[in-house]
Amino acid sequence: MGRRSTLLANGVLGAGAVLCALVLGYVLYHQDRLLSGFGRTAFFLGLPLAGLVFFAAAGRLPPAWRGTIAVSALSLGAAVYAFEGYMTFAAGSADTPIPEGVPFDTRTRYDVITDLRRDGTRAYPAVFPAYLLRTDVDGALRSPVEVSGEEVLPLGGIAGVTTVLCNESGEYVIYDSDEYGFNNPAGSWAKVEVAAIGDSFVQGYCVPREQNFVSRIGAARANTLNLGTSGSGPLMMLAALKEFLPSLAPPVVVWFFFEGNDIPGNLEVERRSPLLMRYLEEADFSQDLARRFAGADRALTAYIDNQLADNPGKGGTSAGPLQAVISFIGLARTRASLSLPSTIGRVDYPLFNRILREAKRVVSNWGGALYLAYLPGFDSLAGETGPQPGPYLAPVRAIAGQAGIPFIDLWRAFADHPDPASLFPFRAPNHYNAEGHALVARTVINAMERPD
Repeated sequence: MGRRSTLLANGVLGAGAVLCALVLGYVLYHQDRLLSGFGRTAFFLGLPLAGLVFFAAAGRLPPAWRGTIAVSALSLGAAVYAFEGYMTFAAGSADTPIPEGVPFDTRTRYDVITDLRRDGTRAYPAVFPAYLLRTDVDGALRSPVEVSGEEVLPLGGIAGVTTVLCNESGEYVIYDSDEYGFNNPAGSWAKVEVAAIGDSFVQGYCVPREQNFVSRIGAARANTLNLGTSGSGPLMMLAALKEFLPSLAPPVVVWFFFEGNDIPGNLEVERRSPLLMRYLEEADFSQDLARRFAGADRALTAYIDNQLADNPGKGGTSAGPLQAVISFIGLARTRASLSLPSTIGRVDYPLFNRILREAKRVVSNWGGALYLAYLPGFDSLAGETGPQPGPYLAPVRAIAGQAGIPFIDLWRAFADHPDPASLFPFRAPNHYNAEGHALVARTVINAMERPD
């Protein structure tokens, strides 16, 4: 083995050792979420540690052996990252399957916005505030939107514009946003009797405004306010509650919990935002969004305009380029395809418990009542064995009960339906269709009208 080949082999083995050491340092720095449980510890700590030992030991072998190991390591690494690249590309280009014979608007959201603007309409995509957060060099999530040099995290979309939301049934859901960027008709903020907070289900995915369950509750029980935004988890919901509702003091607030990602996904991400954590840790913290909304809305509009100009096809669901690099290096999609541990940590029920109790404290301060409505997903309703409650139903019910918060079991309402899959567009794992939204509304109304 020549001198140049030996140096190259040494370089490859040294680089492998350094990479393993860096991964090991990253794991130890984020041990609170990566090393929760024996299996996760064995994987996230054991793998880079074993790699570090392996590359260090390989560097002491005879030159011929080092060359063979270096070539094998390079080949394996190239193959694994080629697969990760393929999985990343496939995920970014995946299309919603369109049932044969069903009329379906195949335009992208950007195409719809462009067509509306061509006709003179001031149109924008629905803004999902949680997706604005970007990973900083210290691993924290921060908003790129600033007002007077200060970080601001908007909690709704762009105010007073035609908003393009989604398309799951064949036609795009489009609405005129209210004065704070939410999906409400004009005049909704004047007097509020029932306020709804939650994620995309609450925002109205994916039915016309008058058919979503918040509007249906309003039709039966006047003066509802919709503070739902796609991608919101418990901390975003607490933030919306504390920013907008105390001055309105609605008699009833319904906290809609979605079993699919509120705790296992969104909360683990949101806790990385120092700004969002302040809503929990500081009783009187506020961004004062209502008072300085005009400036925040201008800053958000400028940011979205820049995003549309730079990348019209962007889905708006990434956590920024740094997080994309971290996910690629960490083989996030490869691990998911092999059912290996995710970097999303343990299910943090204690943190959720604290958030829910803080929400109840705030609502109780103005004499209001807080309800928790548990929204089921497709997977727990339409599996091969029929409806089976997911792992979060019992713990969330128990947390609500211990906090003295009435629990509305929408999973049971859907499971008791003769055909739960029919409550989703095309019987597929999407959001609810109009019939599903109607079932939510009826169940919530009945629960609020019960004397207990």
